[in-house]
Amino acid sequence: MVCRRRWLRVLAAGVAVVVAGCGPARRAAKAPWAGERWTNGLGMAFVRIPAGEFEMGTSEAEVAELVERYGEVGRRVKFEQPRHRVRIARDFLMGRHEVTVGQFRRFVDATGYTTEPERTGGPQAYTGNDVWARTPERNWRKPGFAQTDQHPVVCVSWNDAQKFVAWLNTADPKRPRGWAYRLATEAEWEYAARGRERREFAWGKAWDPSWANFADKRAGVTWGDGTADDGHPRTAPVGTYSPKGDSPFGVCDMTGNVWEWCLDTFDPAFYSRSPVDDPVNSAEGNQRVERGGSWAFTEDYCRTAFRMPLEPNESYDTLGFRVVLAPASP
Repeated sequence: MVCRRRWLRVLAAGVAVVVAGCGPARRAAKAPWAGERWTNGLGMAFVRIPAGEFEMGTSEAEVAELVERYGEVGRRVKFEQPRHRVRIARDFLMGRHEVTVGQFRRFVDATGYTTEPERTGGPQAYTGNDVWARTPERNWRKPGFAQTDQHPVVCVSWNDAQKFVAWLNTADPKRPRGWAYRLATEAEWEYAARGRERREFAWGKAWDPSWANFADKRAGVTWGDGTADDGHPRTAPVGTYSPKGDSPFGVCDMTGNVWEWCLDTFDPAFYSRSPVDDPVNSAEGNQRVERGGSWAFTEDYCRTAFRMPLEPNESYDTLGFRVVLAPASP
């Protein structure tokens, strides 16, 4: 009954949800309410992420294990330290999928918006021979490989993602009063990707190359896993690896496919002073955070704890974003 009463308050605010699991099965689950779905007025699917606590980042012991597994990865994992407790204080809704080409096209058609890479010389795109280079002829409409409206949009900057979010807040007729769309904070992203049990990958600890889109033999990069075949040389349609590749809350593609922009300013020392409740680094800075790995990166980069800095005006054919819908800050 507690679950039902709590959701009635959200329903009254205008959010129509499909409630799954308020009975005994829900009480036994590790992640209460995982899998509850909502679709907004533009047809975008969301999953309810319940409030809760988890240990964010990576410990010294885990670093030692990673070195044993992958070799010397100290430079890549140092930004994940120290491991620290985080509390997500309020439920929120997370996009079940990365924002798609079709959804981004609807935004562009409605506003006439021109993306940053289209205005500034093109995105960084893979050109072969293990090289990414600025390519003026490529953009989100034609990234250099085939995409449908169901593929994740790429070649968009953090600034472009912010413009999409601003439009979405005005365009969605079902957006509940007091709630707002935005990018996920790092803490929200990692919690939604790994859950309370701190999964190494969205589905668990053991890597399975058939459950995510990563640098396999099709990717055409020399560092790829020549023994693995995930079925796609570049991006895969969103949800391709569901349900096996889903996070504990039922979110798709949080391991691989495309990197995802987060809200936070990147600071390698932020974890050391991070508050426990709903941390977000909103300080001024010239870098933002990307998460999740992509079709061109190996499994160690696709771990749920991995974080990468990038300037907000940069764009790549490996990088997109997803959105959350959350109660607006007081």
